[in-house]
Amino acid sequence: MNLPIKFNDTIMSGLETMTSDKIAKINERMVEMDRANQTAGKKNSQTTSQMMSLTMLTDSPYRRLRQILTQIEQKRSAVEEAYFSHLKKQVEVKEWKEEGSELSLIKIAEAEHSHKRTQIYIEGALKEIAMYQEAYEEIRTNNNIPVLWDEEDFELEEIRHHIRQAFRQSHRDMILTGTITQGNAEYLEQYGIHLQTARNVIGKYIATCERLIEEGKMPNIDHLYEFLDGCIEVFGDEYKNVMKHIGLDNLVRQEFLYRSTQ
Repeated sequence: MNLPIKFNDTIMSGLETMTSDKIAKINERMVEMDRANQTAGKKNSQTTSQMMSLTMLTDSPYRRLRQILTQIEQKRSAVEEAYFSHLKKQVEVKEWKEEGSELSLIKIAEAEHSHKRTQIYIEGALKEIAMYQEAYEEIRTNNNIPVLWDEEDFELEEIRHHIRQAFRQSHRDMILTGTITQGNAEYLEQYGIHLQTARNVIGKYIATCERLIEEGKMPNIDHLYEFLDGCIEVFGDEYKNVMKHIGLDNLVRQEFLYRSTQ
């Protein structure tokens, strides 16, 4: 059976509106649809995958690498599932060929058609794996992360991530609502940052931005990143006061981490 299957009078008989000439037009146009559909084998564009999942979730390069690894694992699982499904279907096809009945021949044609239709999604998953692999290497290299980074490296970066994220979210709160919401107030306190101190620091930053805007000097995203870096410099050790209050001596338990031995 030729693939893709064309709509024809045999399977489309008895329709009131879709006459033979209209079905023929659909078949003619479907050639271009099949060609263009080669671009649609994956859920997101490369731009969306890299700019709206890897940057919006975190400031930590290690978290971005872990996000990439998660995405790759999901795509690989999908490809593996398709692979083993195809192997099982090949066994069934062999049995249908031996049976040789008319229904068996239809099942064979259906299996071949189904495999052909899923290839675009298998290829889409492989495209995404390749894209994420390249993004992984670029992020690792541009952030001076060693090839054999491990769980210890990730854990040691977590404090910086959470302080930046707490201030980022609190800055958004004050821009959008004029105050820091309860969730982000708790987030700040968890890392030893006094709410009123944070509100004051963010308030001064907002005032600086407003003054620049009035002068026609529009602050860009790097301006915000520099502010967040400054927050780490000022508040980077405040979490130790929380640890002391809780009664913790350490946050990173070395003996329970995967650590690279090479």
